[in-house]
Amino acid sequence: MRPILRLRSPVSRKRSAEYNRSVPTLLKNAIDWGSRPYGKSIWAGGKTAFVTGTTMGAIGTALAQEHLRAILNYLGVHTLPVESYITFKPGLIDDSGNIANDDTRKFLQGFIDKLAELTKHLAPAKQRSAA
Repeated sequence: MRPILRLRSPVSRKRSAEYNRSVPTLLKNAIDWGSRPYGKSIWAGGKTAFVTGTTMGAIGTALAQEHLRAILNYLGVHTLPVESYITFKPGLIDDSGNIANDDTRKFLQGFIDKLAELTKHLAPAKQRSAA
């Protein structure tokens, strides 16, 4: 058996993918494609973002969030300079895809409010640069 096949066999039996402390490939590809062609990035123009993640562990997305913020900042997206970790538990998300836990919803709403403040704060600068 070739070495790569020996590696892939036990790895392919895993139920979840790991991204080596980075972001999922699909997300990274979407970000990369949105940044092309050069000079026509959809990320340009002072966009804002809030980065969070969920996993079974307490802070399992910490390094992936840090990496994603670095990628977005490089592309000119203003990210909230905060960290947010959500422990995924059964019942956190209902069948309609809504956050079912009131405490989690309130926790995230605080970040959404901060993102709205950041966006509002940056809007005058964006309008001045367009004039």
